[in-house]
Amino acid sequence: MKRYGLIAGAAGMLMITGCGGESAGGNSDSDLMHSHISGPTASGWYPLSTLMTDIWMDDIEGANITVVEGGAIGNIRDVNQGTEMLTGMAFASDFADAIEGRGSFEGDPQENIKGLAVLYPTLWNFAVLDSSPYETIEDALENGADIIPGEANDASSQTAERVFEAMGYTTEDIEANGGSVTYNGYGDANNQMRDGGIDMVVQGGSPYVTGLSELDTTNPVRPLPIPEDALQELDEAGYGYNVEMSIPAGSYSNLEEDVPTVSTMAMVVVNEDMDEETVYELTKSLWENLERFQDEQPNRGDYFDPELGYHGLVDPDENMHPGAKRYYEEIGVVE
Repeated sequence: MKRYGLIAGAAGMLMITGCGGESAGGNSDSDLMHSHISGPTASGWYPLSTLMTDIWMDDIEGANITVVEGGAIGNIRDVNQGTEMLTGMAFASDFADAIEGRGSFEGDPQENIKGLAVLYPTLWNFAVLDSSPYETIEDALENGADIIPGEANDASSQTAERVFEAMGYTTEDIEANGGSVTYNGYGDANNQMRDGGIDMVVQGGSPYVTGLSELDTTNPVRPLPIPEDALQELDEAGYGYNVEMSIPAGSYSNLEEDVPTVSTMAMVVVNEDMDEETVYELTKSLWENLERFQDEQPNRGDYFDPELGYHGLVDPDENMHPGAKRYYEEIGVVE
């Protein structure tokens, strides 16, 4: 059954052996000699990107694709620059901000970036250990919680800031209440929460976060619900969040009820100047291996659908790479 939601896309970069010119398949070698920029190793993006690039290397003769760590907003900037990273993971809401020069890209529109595919919803986990005394996000913000919302100026920390503001709190308010907001990657943040150094993390998953799931096996974790009035305010603010989805019961060992939260769509982005034939082959390879994503990454792959892959992008006729669009036209997604 098809499932639709917000999708944030991921973009990938390729490396192949060889020195310029055209390969046998008509692809530009220089376009393939790049890396795919993903998320932190403890995020869901990293194993997904590893699978995706493995599939590309299996299908595209001579491809030698590497996955490097990154972060949603920084990935867009790196792929837009188009020096080392030509493809990568991103969120569709951040992509929309980037091309319009708003939000984290205020006054700095990213003019050299296109979409390849919108993939699946990422749900934001505002998580504490199950042993934590905090029952709600408000409890944590009012009573001195130490929080790591991800890396500074990335999608995790931006989402956390917007949620806190929708609840009436700024970073200064949190600090005045005896708490703190510091920034770090998912893996280090989870280690600090496990060891009692911090109280809460904010991380994205589908529906759970890989690193939090690993932590949950020895130190059960518990995502906290975002209040209904804050969800409504976030929806009305036009950030591109989906406020209708919840982290489902059973996502973590002691989670017995669904937890309301915000979600965004994951997607793959590519540099606009990337060779059209190369992008066509990447797009075709992704969708013709749908069963591998469903078998090996079911929590994400079960959402994959080429119709959403195209139409989930803001103004796809304008913002989808021509190589990707050609494939969607071939399979009848684009009239």
